[in-house]
Amino acid sequence: MSQQQTLQSEPLPDPPVKADLKAERVQEALRGLPGWSQTGEDAIQRTRQFTNLAEAETYASFVGKLATCKRQPVTIALTGNRVAVTLTGHPVRGCTGGLTKAVFKLAAMLG
Repeated sequence: MSQQQTLQSEPLPDPPVKADLKAERVQEALRGLPGWSQTGEDAIQRTRQFTNLAEAETYASFVGKLATCKRQPVTIALTGNRVAVTLTGHPVRGCTGGLTKAVFKLAAMLG
């Protein structure tokens, strides 16, 4: 039986306002990121499978630390040896955050 853990980064102070990418730019950026797909208007996601739970936990920890360092919201779902990473833009002034270049830069770092 597999156990699922979901980790979500803590809300961060309001970042400087950054321009959301237009739909065509989002699709262009996704073409350069194999394995990543858009989920809704303001999120991208990738699921990776590892050989064992220890490797999956190590990767999930790495993702959380890198996202915190980059001040980027992330949701990490760890289920057995699979890790699903969802990246979103920063919420600004009560609105949901849109996809920005920073989201795609972090996705590129995560592979």
